[in-house]
Amino acid sequence: MDEILTREERLLQSLRALYSKYGYRPYRMSKFEEYDLYANNRSFLPAGGVITFPDTNGRLMALKPDVTLSIAKNLTARPGEPVRVYYDESVYRAPDRQLGFQEITQAGLEYLGEADAYAMGEVVMLAARSLACLGGEYALDISHMGFINGLIGALGVDEHVRVELLRAVSGRNIHAIRELCARSGAQGAPVERLCRAVGLYGPVCENLEALRDMSVNSETERAVGEMSAITGVLESFGALEGVNLDLSITSDMDYYNGLVFKGYVAGAPSAVLSGGRYDSLLSKLGKSGAAVGFAVYLNLLERLYESDAPEYDAGVLLINDSTAGPRAVAAAVKQLTDGGESVVVRSAAGGGKFRRTLRINAEGGLESLD
Repeated sequence: MDEILTREERLLQSLRALYSKYGYRPYRMSKFEEYDLYANNRSFLPAGGVITFPDTNGRLMALKPDVTLSIAKNLTARPGEPVRVYYDESVYRAPDRQLGFQEITQAGLEYLGEADAYAMGEVVMLAARSLACLGGEYALDISHMGFINGLIGALGVDEHVRVELLRAVSGRNIHAIRELCARSGAQGAPVERLCRAVGLYGPVCENLEALRDMSVNSETERAVGEMSAITGVLESFGALEGVNLDLSITSDMDYYNGLVFKGYVAGAPSAVLSGGRYDSLLSKLGKSGAAVGFAVYLNLLERLYESDAPEYDAGVLLINDSTAGPRAVAAAVKQLTDGGESVVVRSAAGGGKFRRTLRINAEGGLESLD
């Protein structure tokens, strides 16, 4: 059976089994949402436009450009009963204007509710194990918006400069950080501390002490506490391998307000997994509580799958040259497929690649033509 499935289908099976083991349940969404949801929350959307169309009842609808926004709108956690869901869906947007709109396939999960240190650690652990399911070497790089925002807050710069500094942090552009700080009158230890933080990279368990040394206020203290607790959860799960601290990871979308992370696998052109905590999105939608989740971008794995094309079109090519009747052919195909074979029936050999070629004779017997 596994020979019939594509690598992506096998991957989805593995991810569903992984997420189900930890109490996450499948969630299926409509391809369409009312356009107002996206129009009112544009700041929470990734880059790219929205495809719209009028519904039969006159409402303006949109092909969904984002999964998390739909889940946050449609599901609500109850006290003591967090929402745990996983999905595999397609979204439609134009991440590259020159290439136009694309169908982007995703798999991932969302946790809505009381996101304590265990819950966040569990999500990060599942992100790491999702990367492991892809095969080969991987890295899961984690950061915390609270820590970076706390360091920038200690500089005393205005909001415009803060936004520019976040952009420079994301690009690991130390020169730009120093220049922005100089123009804003920030200098000395706070500037050097931010530059040091941006250059920090390596196993998260080995860099927690460096984070503690750089902490300067209550915001950074909270961030260090969360990161330390999450690391402890990962250690208990035996999931610290490949998990690194990288404070240059900043929010791609406005809704990330705490923990953020990205995942990479060897051979893929960019991050194949991204996620984080997005309480502010729930607040914008008029809901209380916390939320954390991630998505695996399956479309970015296509290059990895190019060399994974099936070696054979089917296990057996069964030649029926009209000497056997249809009942006999059906019985032979059933016998082969019940035995775990995949079968293609033809009247002549022709093209294609098969493990073996059989002929069915007038009596319904099978003869090898290899």
